[in-house]
Amino acid sequence: MRHSLFAIVSACALLSACSTAPKEVAASATEPIAATSKYAKSSVMVETDIQRQDRMIKSLSDKSIFFDFDNYSIKTQYESVIKKDYEFLKSAPKVAVALQGNADERGSTEYNLALGQKRAEVVKHELKLLGVPEDKLEAVSYGEEKPRATCHEEKCWSENRRVDLVFLRQP
Repeated sequence: MRHSLFAIVSACALLSACSTAPKEVAASATEPIAATSKYAKSSVMVETDIQRQDRMIKSLSDKSIFFDFDNYSIKTQYESVIKKDYEFLKSAPKVAVALQGNADERGSTEYNLALGQKRAEVVKHELKLLGVPEDKLEAVSYGEEKPRATCHEEKCWSENRRVDLVFLRQP
């Protein structure tokens, strides 16, 4: 019996020596994986593209297209603004633009809405001629409802006769 007790104790000792303790997860395994694969690098590049697009959107959104009183013809000085908008839209396939036409307070509400729409439509037409697809362009009018300046004289009215470009990310 002594031999069998010794055999059992020896067998238990031998089995416990062969078993492995659970491994602890290294601290570095919970940290983000460095961008070493081609897929990780491409996601970093997309993030950089989005940041670049955001910077361009902010820059271009600050540049409205202004019009003369009771007019919806684009002045030659704004052709370069439209060209820059086109170049940006061409380089950013997932960005669209809402062209928001505005008018000053003179004229009836209906007249100003129609004039704002004509202004937005003429900018849309120019962008289409340059090659921007129709589905990336939306022309809307706010008439006199979104004034940039609120005084009742020419210096304010001229600020309100405009088309604002609002860039939108498409899914």
